[in-house]
Amino acid sequence: MAAKIDVRIRRADESDLPAILAIEEKSFVTAWTEDYFRHELYNPVSRFYVLEKEKKILGYIVIWLFADESHIANIAVHPEFRNAGLGGKLLNFSFEIAHRNGAKMITLEVNERNLAARRLYEKFQFVLTGRRAHYYENKDDALILTRPL
Repeated sequence: MAAKIDVRIRRADESDLPAILAIEEKSFVTAWTEDYFRHELYNPVSRFYVLEKEKKILGYIVIWLFADESHIANIAVHPEFRNAGLGGKLLNFSFEIAHRNGAKMITLEVNERNLAARRLYEKFQFVLTGRRAHYYENKDDALILTRPL
């Protein structure tokens, strides 16, 4: 386990997009585009945050809020900073945001082959509630995970 890293979480802005895209492309086979992330900066149901240390972006999270439900649309930590508790910090932060906005549950999709992410979500008490067949561009299934708040 890597040493704990002192970080802060703040709202994302346009100047963060190059660093976010670099992390996204290192993290996912089917990466979100710059336009997609830019849209999330202004989407009224979206809450888009970065996790940084000394002005270096180490991760990000996009949370959608709908009535009494929250959805983690995207979350990633730079590969060099994984296994240091940063994904957990982002998840705990998403629970706070969701709770403050009246959500009773939080959902997400994860690639069935992404065992590291699945272990993290299980650690944070997400449970399997469904499957989206051939959800990803490479035809992998997405597992739908849910957690009450």
